[in-house]
Amino acid sequence: MNRTLALLLTGLAVAAGWYLYLDISVAGEQSMPEARWLWYAGHVAAAAPVLLIAPVQFLASLRNARPAVHRWLGRVYLGLSLLAGVMAIALGLTMEAQGTELPLVMFGGLWIAFSAMAWIAARKRDWTAHRQFTIRSFAIATSFVLLHLLQAGEETLFGWLDWPELRYATRGWLSLVIPVLAAEAYLSWWPAARRVFAKR
Repeated sequence: MNRTLALLLTGLAVAAGWYLYLDISVAGEQSMPEARWLWYAGHVAAAAPVLLIAPVQFLASLRNARPAVHRWLGRVYLGLSLLAGVMAIALGLTMEAQGTELPLVMFGGLWIAFSAMAWIAARKRDWTAHRQFTIRSFAIATSFVLLHLLQAGEETLFGWLDWPELRYATRGWLSLVIPVLAAEAYLSWWPAARRVFAKR
């Protein structure tokens, strides 16, 4: 394992652990119906391991040397992503705070759709589509970490917004939109731009 990958995995582990600790701690102090608490804890518990599994899955050396491990981890990753996506939709539909219900429901729906397409593509042995949809699924998975990063830097990033409710909604939408745009830029926009500028 090279140093860059080791640092990436360490950073993702810290981010996932931080998210898990903060959200469970905050949720534990709030009064929520038992069913919603189970959805909340289940969503976080399912989402956090995805950040650790996904980078390993993109290693060509692992796929070539340990294809069985790659397939097993892939099933775990996609299964957890589908579960976390379903719970995200349930949480979005039952949120009391206005402003982030729709982005959370869209987040869950896109996560389910991308993960399901990655699974179907693998079953059909369309490895190009499988890789592309897995990248999209992983991008969506980073949304919950990005949300907390935006929250930590709220005063600097959103100090120009006077209303706390507007800041809250802006964080919710940006945490969904930025990862989707980043994935599409990597998969299609940047390669297309390079072809355009390479033409004489």
